[in-house]
Amino acid sequence: MRKSVTLTLVLVLAVSSILNVLSVEGESRTIVIPDDYASIQEAIDNANNGDTIFVKKGIYQEPTLEINKSLSIIGENVYNTTLNLNPPLIEAFILRNWLWIPATAITMNADNVKIQGFTINIPRGDYGFGGGLHASGDTIELIGNKIANNGVYLSGISISVADNSISGTLEVIGSNQTIANNSIQKFLKIQGSHNKITCNTINEIIQLNGSSNFASGNSFFMLEMEDSSSNFIIDNFFECLELEERGQFCSDNMIAKNRITGNGGFNSGIWVGSGSNNTVTANIIRDCDSGLRLTGAVTENSVYLNNFINNSINIQYYGDADWTLNNRFDNGAKGNYYDDYKGADNNWDGIGDVPYTIKGTRWDSEAGGVVDAGFSQDRYPLMATIDVDSVTIQLPDWAAHSNPSPESQASEPFPTALVVASTVSVAIVGVDLLVYFKKRKHLKMTDKTE
Repeated sequence: MRKSVTLTLVLVLAVSSILNVLSVEGESRTIVIPDDYASIQEAIDNANNGDTIFVKKGIYQEPTLEINKSLSIIGENVYNTTLNLNPPLIEAFILRNWLWIPATAITMNADNVKIQGFTINIPRGDYGFGGGLHASGDTIELIGNKIANNGVYLSGISISVADNSISGTLEVIGSNQTIANNSIQKFLKIQGSHNKITCNTINEIIQLNGSSNFASGNSFFMLEMEDSSSNFIIDNFFECLELEERGQFCSDNMIAKNRITGNGGFNSGIWVGSGSNNTVTANIIRDCDSGLRLTGAVTENSVYLNNFINNSINIQYYGDADWTLNNRFDNGAKGNYYDDYKGADNNWDGIGDVPYTIKGTRWDSEAGGVVDAGFSQDRYPLMATIDVDSVTIQLPDWAAHSNPSPESQASEPFPTALVVASTVSVAIVGVDLLVYFKKRKHLKMTDKTE
């Protein structure tokens, strides 16, 4: 009798534990469009925090989407899951005029929102305003989408924007963001700190405002940095980088291992317009008007192990500060390679026997023109180009270690295998108990017969 009670109790406990697992995991649902609801917005309105809305392939027409819950909205396939949005026109006062512009096409005001796998068509604002995707929240993920005709504007912490094609501007404000593997037709605007900007293709300009950001593996036309310090700009392809002279100084930035190719001599490769303690090293700078241009009151900047090739002027200084005493053009042992260096290397140590002269100029109102402002030197000019790939750049921990991929940050999947295994175990236990009870009953009947 005791064994029967014990086994029955085991069965009850096993079944109840499985029901508890199913109950807990069942709190997050998967809603399927169009099976459960005809529109995505209707599904959003009826969803709970933590739910997933799965949208089967097809073409969906919606005026706008408003997301104010923690949801994952997943398209079956970016190439054939299309969302056409047609927001109403609203009147707005812009540039001192009242204009009719599209309302925001997708609005997010929630944390932990994910949109993945859609082609999203948004009307273009005729004046560059209106429409677009606007989100405010933390841990937002925008993964693997094609967004046409308009831009994306995000603010928060720990936002991930990866593997998207965006035909407008991407603007992200906040910290600890990951911007990776995107194709952006217009501007990328980043404001904040400890953001990782990697392997993106930007057709126009990156505008960076903030500190301790890491940009690597990107291809773009120009990078504009304003009020930006302690950033790492490593191993990118571009035409021009500007440390703006507007506002506060840009200081303590590392600019290294970039491939900078000008537009045939009409731009500066790197322009340091403000700041101090910036390091420019191991870059290839070629085909520019000025390979490196220093202006204003720039001080204590270090320039070494760069290759200056086919520039109209390799290094140019224009300004009033006593720059010749403060900026360094070698590291105390090696300087830069200049294709116009004419000195010899009689001891065959790879370093020119005479310094490379760098001339500064300034405007003199009394003289009515530009006059010499002094001379500086690269004391150890290199006789051959540097293999920039062999140069090691020491990165801080926050830049050296990449954030986990968005997929690895996703919530744990529903433990189907665990449930199946547990259910099978319960079934086996149940079968064993039934066999056991039948055997006991059979034995008791046999005893009574005897």
